Amino acid sequence: MSSTVDVLDRIAKSAEAVFAFDANDLVILWNKGCEKLLGRPAYQVLGRHCYDILCGNDVFGNMYCCPNCPVSVQARTQANEPVKRFELDVPAGGVRKRLAITTFAVPGSRPSLATLVHVLREPGTQASPLEHELAEATTDRPEPRAKARTPDGQLARLTNREQEILRKMAKGLPTSEIAEQLFISPVTVRNHIAKVLQKLDAHTKLAAVAFAYRHNLISPEPVPSSSRNAS
Repeated sequence: MSSTVDVLDRIAKSAEAVFAFDANDLVILWNKGCEKLLGRPAYQVLGRHCYDILCGNDVFGNMYCCPNCPVSVQARTQANEPVKRFELDVPAGGVRKRLAITTFAVPGSRPSLATLVHVLREPGTQASPLEHELAEATTDRPEPRAKARTPDGQLARLTNREQEILRKMAKGLPTSEIAEQLFISPVTVRNHIAKVLQKLDAHTKLAAVAFAYRHNLISPEPVPSSSRNAS
């Protein structure tokens, strides 16, 4: 397996419920599986705090999802002690549903900046192939890469096309779908993505999206007025 892991594509293509949030606990990926399982479309949750979305309680009814929750702290600061699967009761379509949650940490430039991934599933079920892949992917060591910087040491500026592709990456779209929407070939999309990763000094698409949210390179799409009224 390549050490430059395309974690975001793995999640976006999966039928399982998976979401990711950055070092500020802001949701940066919410896939179709999450939309179906929890009844919340991506546009309602992207860019919001994970604890405000999940609102999880432990099996005893105590509030669990909160700023600096123990899972996030352990995942980011105790790399030698991975977070074990745990169960939470979360709101799903107007009722509370108990789910088993597996957590993975995508390394950042330092532990506190790791992007966290939650895989949601029914309690009592075995780890899925996706979980095994994510476990392997998030333990890969990225190879050194040359940074794309300007003469004054700043990260190179993204082109309009690169910004457009970054926004679509933030929606969790796989390469093939980005290519279809922009009427370009998948090879061209991959070349643009490679340049985005280099310019943002990121080793994965997920890390690039997290960086973009932290530095206001992209922002959540506004909620359509009709959808706000419906909710």
